[in-house]
Amino acid sequence: MTTIFRVGAASTGPAGNGTACARQAAEAAVEALAGTGAGLAILPELFALPYVAAEDPVGWEHLAEPLDGPTASWAADLSSRLDISILFGMALAGVDGGKPFNAALLARPGGTVEPVAHKIHLPPAGPGEAFGEADHFTPGPPCVGTVEVGPVRLAVLICYDRRFPECWRAAASAGADLVAVLVAGPAPSDPDGIFLAELRTHARANAVYAVAAARYGIETITGSYVRHDGETAAVTPDGGIAATGPTITIDIDPARLQAARNSNPTARHLRI
Repeated sequence: MTTIFRVGAASTGPAGNGTACARQAAEAAVEALAGTGAGLAILPELFALPYVAAEDPVGWEHLAEPLDGPTASWAADLSSRLDISILFGMALAGVDGGKPFNAALLARPGGTVEPVAHKIHLPPAGPGEAFGEADHFTPGPPCVGTVEVGPVRLAVLICYDRRFPECWRAAASAGADLVAVLVAGPAPSDPDGIFLAELRTHARANAVYAVAAARYGIETITGSYVRHDGETAAVTPDGGIAATGPTITIDIDPARLQAARNSNPTARHLRI
Protein backbone atom coordinates (compact mmCIF):
# COMPACT_ATOMS: atom_id res chain seq x y z
CA MET A 1 0.00 0.00 0.00
CA THR A 2 1.46 3.35 -1.03
CA THR A 3 -1.32 5.96 -0.91
CA ILE A 4 -3.93 7.07 1.62
CA PHE A 5 -7.37 5.56 1.01
CA ARG A 6 -10.60 6.63 2.70
CA VAL A 7 -12.98 3.96 4.00
CA GLY A 8 -16.46 4.51 5.41
CA ALA A 9 -18.87 2.35 7.40
CA ALA A 10 -22.51 2.75 8.31
CA SER A 11 -24.89 1.28 10.84
CA THR A 12 -28.25 0.06 9.54
CA GLY A 13 -31.41 -1.16 11.20
CA PRO A 14 -33.56 -2.29 12.65
CA ALA A 15 -34.53 -4.58 9.81
CA GLY A 16 -38.06 -5.91 9.57
CA ASN A 17 -39.97 -3.71 7.14
CA GLY A 18 -38.74 -5.58 4.09
CA THR A 19 -35.52 -5.74 2.14
CA ALA A 20 -36.49 -2.86 -0.16
CA CYS A 21 -36.87 -0.48 2.80
CA ALA A 22 -33.58 -1.67 4.28
CA ARG A 23 -31.78 -1.13 0.99
CA GLN A 24 -33.26 2.35 0.68
CA ALA A 25 -31.96 3.34 4.10
CA ALA A 26 -28.54 1.85 3.35
CA GLU A 27 -28.43 3.69 0.03
CA ALA A 28 -28.70 7.06 1.78
CA ALA A 29 -25.78 6.10 4.02
CA VAL A 30 -23.63 4.98 1.08
CA GLU A 31 -24.42 8.21 -0.76
CA ALA A 32 -23.26 10.18 2.28
CA LEU A 33 -20.03 8.20 2.47
CA ALA A 34 -19.37 8.66 -1.25
CA GLY A 35 -19.77 12.38 -0.68
CA THR A 36 -16.83 12.34 1.75
CA GLY A 37 -14.53 10.88 -0.89
CA ALA A 38 -14.54 7.35 0.50
CA GLY A 39 -13.51 4.63 -1.93
CA LEU A 40 -15.14 1.84 0.07
CA ALA A 41 -18.41 1.76 2.04
CA ILE A 42 -18.97 -1.06 4.55
CA LEU A 43 -22.46 -2.22 5.56
CA PRO A 44 -23.31 -4.70 8.35
CA GLU A 45 -23.89 -8.42 8.42
CA LEU A 46 -27.16 -9.44 6.68
CA PHE A 47 -27.89 -5.71 6.52
CA ALA A 48 -31.21 -5.94 4.65
CA LEU A 49 -32.69 -8.85 6.61
CA PRO A 50 -34.13 -9.41 10.07
CA TYR A 51 -31.89 -11.46 12.32
CA VAL A 52 -33.85 -14.68 12.83
CA ALA A 53 -31.20 -17.16 13.98
CA ALA A 54 -33.32 -18.29 16.97
CA GLU A 55 -36.31 -19.10 14.74
CA ASP A 56 -37.18 -22.22 12.76
CA PRO A 57 -35.19 -21.84 9.51
CA VAL A 58 -38.06 -23.29 7.45
CA GLY A 59 -39.93 -20.02 7.83
CA TRP A 60 -37.04 -17.84 6.69
CA GLU A 61 -35.06 -19.77 4.11
CA HIS A 62 -36.79 -17.85 1.32
CA LEU A 63 -34.78 -14.75 2.29
CA ALA A 64 -31.59 -16.13 0.76
CA GLU A 65 -30.73 -14.68 -2.65
CA PRO A 66 -28.50 -15.77 -5.54
CA LEU A 67 -25.51 -13.77 -6.66
CA ASP A 68 -27.63 -12.13 -9.37
CA GLY A 69 -30.56 -11.45 -7.01
CA PRO A 70 -32.10 -8.08 -6.12
CA THR A 71 -29.72 -7.11 -3.30
CA ALA A 72 -26.54 -7.85 -5.24
CA SER A 73 -27.97 -6.11 -8.31
CA TRP A 74 -28.87 -3.08 -6.18
CA ALA A 75 -25.32 -2.92 -4.82
CA ALA A 76 -23.77 -3.24 -8.28
CA ASP A 77 -25.91 -0.41 -9.66
CA LEU A 78 -25.28 1.84 -6.65
CA SER A 79 -21.54 1.18 -6.71
CA SER A 80 -21.33 2.15 -10.38
CA ARG A 81 -23.53 5.22 -9.97
CA LEU A 82 -21.56 6.59 -7.01
CA ASP A 83 -18.12 5.30 -8.06
CA ILE A 84 -17.54 3.61 -4.71
CA SER A 85 -16.98 -0.03 -3.79
CA ILE A 86 -19.57 -1.47 -1.38
CA LEU A 87 -18.98 -4.32 1.06
CA PHE A 88 -22.20 -5.76 2.43
CA GLY A 89 -23.62 -8.80 4.22
CA MET A 90 -26.22 -11.04 2.59
CA ALA A 91 -27.75 -14.50 2.88
CA LEU A 92 -26.23 -16.06 -0.25
CA ALA A 93 -28.16 -19.00 -1.66
CA GLY A 94 -26.44 -22.34 -1.22
CA VAL A 95 -25.39 -24.89 -3.80
CA ASP A 96 -27.82 -27.57 -5.03
CA GLY A 97 -30.52 -26.61 -2.57
CA GLY A 98 -28.24 -26.63 0.45
CA LYS A 99 -28.39 -24.15 3.29
CA PRO A 100 -27.32 -20.62 2.36
CA PHE A 101 -24.13 -18.89 3.45
CA ASN A 102 -23.92 -15.91 5.75
CA ALA A 103 -21.72 -14.06 3.28
CA ALA A 104 -19.97 -10.78 2.63
CA LEU A 105 -20.09 -9.53 -0.95
CA LEU A 106 -18.10 -6.78 -2.64
CA ALA A 107 -19.65 -4.62 -5.37
CA ARG A 108 -17.25 -2.61 -7.52
CA PRO A 109 -17.93 0.44 -9.72
CA GLY A 110 -17.53 -1.64 -12.86
CA GLY A 111 -20.75 -3.46 -12.02
CA THR A 112 -19.25 -6.68 -10.67
CA VAL A 113 -20.24 -8.36 -7.41
CA GLU A 114 -18.22 -11.14 -5.80
CA PRO A 115 -18.39 -13.06 -2.53
CA VAL A 116 -15.30 -12.22 -0.46
CA ALA A 117 -16.08 -14.04 2.80
CA HIS A 118 -18.38 -16.71 4.19
CA LYS A 119 -18.99 -16.80 7.93
CA ILE A 120 -16.82 -19.58 9.32
CA HIS A 121 -18.00 -19.86 12.93
CA LEU A 122 -21.77 -20.21 13.29
CA PRO A 123 -23.04 -19.74 16.84
CA PRO A 124 -25.21 -22.57 18.19
CA ALA A 125 -28.60 -22.02 19.76
CA GLY A 126 -28.54 -19.72 22.77
CA PRO A 127 -29.90 -20.58 26.22
CA GLY A 128 -33.56 -21.49 25.95
CA GLU A 129 -33.57 -21.25 22.14
CA ALA A 130 -34.37 -24.13 19.81
CA PHE A 131 -32.28 -22.89 16.87
CA GLY A 132 -29.05 -21.08 16.14
CA GLU A 133 -27.16 -19.81 13.12
CA ALA A 134 -25.80 -23.27 12.46
CA ASP A 135 -29.37 -24.36 11.66
CA HIS A 136 -29.79 -21.57 9.10
CA PHE A 137 -26.43 -21.43 7.32
CA THR A 138 -23.63 -23.52 5.90
CA PRO A 139 -20.26 -22.63 7.45
CA GLY A 140 -17.67 -21.16 5.15
CA PRO A 141 -14.28 -22.75 4.51
CA PRO A 142 -11.82 -22.27 7.40
CA CYS A 143 -9.63 -19.69 5.70
CA VAL A 144 -9.31 -15.91 5.61
CA GLY A 145 -7.89 -14.25 2.52
CA THR A 146 -7.57 -10.75 1.13
CA VAL A 147 -8.87 -8.82 -1.83
CA GLU A 148 -7.52 -5.57 -3.26
CA VAL A 149 -9.74 -2.50 -3.10
CA GLY A 150 -7.90 0.47 -4.50
CA PRO A 151 -4.46 0.47 -2.83
CA VAL A 152 -5.72 -1.48 0.20
CA ARG A 153 -5.55 -5.21 0.87
CA LEU A 154 -8.84 -6.02 2.56
CA ALA A 155 -9.77 -9.01 4.72
CA VAL A 156 -13.33 -9.59 5.96
CA LEU A 157 -14.62 -11.22 9.14
CA ILE A 158 -18.32 -11.74 9.77
CA CYS A 159 -19.51 -11.09 13.33
CA TYR A 160 -18.66 -14.15 15.47
CA ASP A 161 -15.49 -14.81 13.45
CA ARG A 162 -13.95 -11.75 15.13
CA ARG A 163 -13.84 -13.68 18.42
CA PHE A 164 -11.17 -16.05 17.10
CA PRO A 165 -7.57 -14.74 17.15
CA GLU A 166 -6.59 -17.19 14.42
CA CYS A 167 -8.89 -15.37 11.99
CA TRP A 168 -7.04 -12.11 12.61
CA ARG A 169 -3.66 -13.81 12.33
CA ALA A 170 -4.72 -15.38 9.04
CA ALA A 171 -5.78 -11.95 7.75
CA ALA A 172 -2.43 -10.44 8.71
CA SER A 173 -0.54 -13.38 7.20
CA ALA A 174 -2.45 -12.83 3.96
CA GLY A 175 -1.15 -9.25 3.90
CA ALA A 176 -4.26 -7.40 5.07
CA ASP A 177 -3.98 -3.65 5.64
CA LEU A 178 -7.60 -3.43 6.76
CA VAL A 179 -9.89 -5.97 8.42
CA ALA A 180 -13.57 -5.20 7.94
CA VAL A 181 -15.91 -6.70 10.53
CA LEU A 182 -19.57 -7.01 9.51
CA VAL A 183 -21.67 -7.28 12.66
CA ALA A 184 -25.27 -7.90 13.65
CA GLY A 185 -24.72 -7.38 17.37
CA PRO A 186 -22.84 -8.63 20.39
CA ALA A 187 -24.12 -11.53 22.44
CA PRO A 188 -26.70 -10.43 25.04
CA SER A 189 -24.32 -11.58 27.80
CA ASP A 190 -21.42 -9.41 26.60
CA PRO A 191 -20.31 -6.82 29.17
CA ASP A 192 -20.32 -3.18 28.14
CA GLY A 193 -17.24 -2.18 26.18
CA ILE A 194 -16.09 -5.67 25.23
CA PHE A 195 -16.79 -5.20 21.52
CA LEU A 196 -14.50 -2.20 21.10
CA ALA A 197 -11.92 -3.81 23.38
CA GLU A 198 -11.82 -6.84 21.08
CA LEU A 199 -11.34 -4.70 17.98
CA ARG A 200 -8.58 -2.68 19.62
CA THR A 201 -6.74 -5.74 20.88
CA HIS A 202 -6.78 -7.59 17.56
CA ALA A 203 -5.96 -4.51 15.47
CA ARG A 204 -2.94 -3.74 17.64
CA ALA A 205 -1.74 -7.34 17.88
CA ASN A 206 -1.79 -7.70 14.10
CA ALA A 207 -0.92 -4.11 13.09
CA VAL A 208 -3.99 -3.69 10.88
CA TYR A 209 -6.75 -1.15 10.65
CA ALA A 210 -10.10 -2.53 11.80
CA VAL A 211 -13.44 -1.10 10.70
CA ALA A 212 -16.71 -2.54 12.01
CA ALA A 213 -20.14 -1.88 10.52
CA ALA A 214 -22.88 -2.88 12.95
CA ARG A 215 -26.66 -3.00 13.02
CA TYR A 216 -28.62 -1.02 15.58
CA GLY A 217 -32.04 -1.04 17.19
CA ILE A 218 -34.51 -3.63 18.45
CA GLU A 219 -36.12 -6.00 15.97
CA THR A 220 -39.53 -7.48 16.80
CA ILE A 221 -40.58 -9.08 13.52
CA THR A 222 -40.39 -12.58 15.02
CA GLY A 223 -42.40 -11.63 18.10
CA SER A 224 -39.25 -11.64 20.24
CA TYR A 225 -36.85 -8.81 20.98
CA VAL A 226 -33.55 -9.01 19.10
CA ARG A 227 -31.04 -6.40 20.25
CA HIS A 228 -28.38 -4.79 18.07
CA ASP A 229 -26.01 -2.21 19.55
CA GLY A 230 -24.82 -0.37 16.45
CA GLU A 231 -21.17 -0.07 17.52
CA THR A 232 -19.86 1.02 14.13
CA ALA A 233 -16.24 1.97 14.72
CA ALA A 234 -12.79 2.41 13.22
CA VAL A 235 -9.58 1.38 15.00
CA THR A 236 -6.00 2.26 14.04
CA PRO A 237 -3.20 -0.33 13.74
CA ASP A 238 -1.80 0.74 17.11
CA GLY A 239 -5.14 0.02 18.78
CA GLY A 240 -6.51 3.55 19.00
CA ILE A 241 -10.18 4.37 18.46
CA ALA A 242 -10.34 6.64 15.44
CA ALA A 243 -14.12 7.00 15.09
CA THR A 244 -17.43 5.73 16.38
CA GLY A 245 -20.97 6.59 15.37
CA PRO A 246 -23.77 5.74 12.99
CA THR A 247 -21.69 6.74 9.95
CA ILE A 248 -17.91 7.02 10.08
CA THR A 249 -14.85 7.40 7.88
CA ILE A 250 -11.16 6.70 8.37
CA ASP A 251 -8.14 7.28 6.16
CA ILE A 252 -6.02 4.14 5.75
CA ASP A 253 -2.51 5.60 5.97
CA PRO A 254 0.44 3.50 4.74
CA ALA A 255 2.88 5.42 6.94
CA ARG A 256 0.87 4.63 10.07
CA LEU A 257 0.63 0.98 9.06
CA GLN A 258 4.38 0.73 8.58
CA ALA A 259 5.10 2.43 11.89
CA ALA A 260 2.80 0.01 13.72
CA ARG A 261 4.43 -2.98 12.04
CA ASN A 262 7.95 -1.72 12.75
CA SER A 263 7.15 -1.44 16.45
CA ASN A 264 5.39 -4.81 16.68
CA PRO A 265 7.65 -7.88 16.30
CA THR A 266 4.67 -10.23 16.28
CA ALA A 267 3.03 -8.39 13.41
CA ARG A 268 6.30 -8.42 11.46
CA HIS A 269 6.59 -12.16 11.96
CA LEU A 270 3.08 -12.72 10.56
CA ARG A 271 4.13 -11.10 7.29
CA ILE A 272 7.30 -13.10 6.71
